[in-house]
Amino acid sequence: MVTVNNYYNNIPVGRDLNNLQNTSGTGTTVGYQYDGLTEKDRFVQKVLQEHYDKVYKENLSHSDPMAYIESKYCDVTSPNFCSYMTEDQRSIAYRNEKRMLQTGGKYSAGFARYDYALRNYKDVYTGGSRSTGYIRNTDKEKQYARSVVNQQISNLFSKNGISLSKQADLTFSIDPYTYQLTVSGNADRDTLSQIEKLLNEGDNAKNIWTHAWICMHDSYNEIVNSQANMKKANQYSLWHEVYEITGYDARNATYRNGTFIAEDGTDLLALFKEKAKNGAGYELYSNRWLEYAKNGWKKENDLVLKIGFDSSGLYDIGQERGYGATQNMWMKGISQSIFEASV
Repeated sequence: MVTVNNYYNNIPVGRDLNNLQNTSGTGTTVGYQYDGLTEKDRFVQKVLQEHYDKVYKENLSHSDPMAYIESKYCDVTSPNFCSYMTEDQRSIAYRNEKRMLQTGGKYSAGFARYDYALRNYKDVYTGGSRSTGYIRNTDKEKQYARSVVNQQISNLFSKNGISLSKQADLTFSIDPYTYQLTVSGNADRDTLSQIEKLLNEGDNAKNIWTHAWICMHDSYNEIVNSQANMKKANQYSLWHEVYEITGYDARNATYRNGTFIAEDGTDLLALFKEKAKNGAGYELYSNRWLEYAKNGWKKENDLVLKIGFDSSGLYDIGQERGYGATQNMWMKGISQSIFEASV
């Protein structure tokens, strides 16, 4: 078997600033690449997707698919109960199958190498416990990413003559749709304006938003930050999916007679169905429209993210375990980054 627990002990240099995606906007100087799939990653993803696609169809063949899923993984008295799996394996199978049922078959299970579906692939399977499994975006990598982003911001400020006091305490707020970043805090207005301008160049703000969002999840991809929840996450993904497919801003549409009408009269659900790549995607996002927007777009559910910034660099707001230089004592064995800047 392959031991992958220490995968991120040597995090690829290619994840930092010098290897941002080619699609990054002109002027981008801040960002970290979390993706970078290995050959084994792609293989695991392929096997798991094929497995859960097959199981999804099987679940749908039952009169009550959700009850059937629960009987397999939660009810020890059921003849369907998967007693041959470990508790961790039943847990991940339950979450994945439930999520696919809720999303109309959209697979998003990831790369968990302790998944029972991988048991016949000894070169990637790590056993029945998630503690021995393969987890992407580990705490170690998030901390490494934080040190990379901190250094990039330090370099950007230094290059542009920005000097903050040791007492400086700023908040970066980033819109989830436009990725426009605003800055507030105890610096003078001209400095705040200059920082705002620099961090809105290229994909800087989008990359900071993405970094903050990933750091708001634990190692098992559960949200652990008071700023976020699944309702906000679903509204965020809904907006981007609809915008990418139709070119329309869903926030400006009006719910009428079971559909959404744009300001120019276009039926957005009909347009989305016409242009969507697959039926499952249409079902997922049309259902979300009905659930999240039939009474008008809920601004309070917009996934605006805030992240703090002081002389030690970025720090997380709204969670018990953060990745800032003064927050990360809980991460034993992970060296703290030092934000060396003229701030």
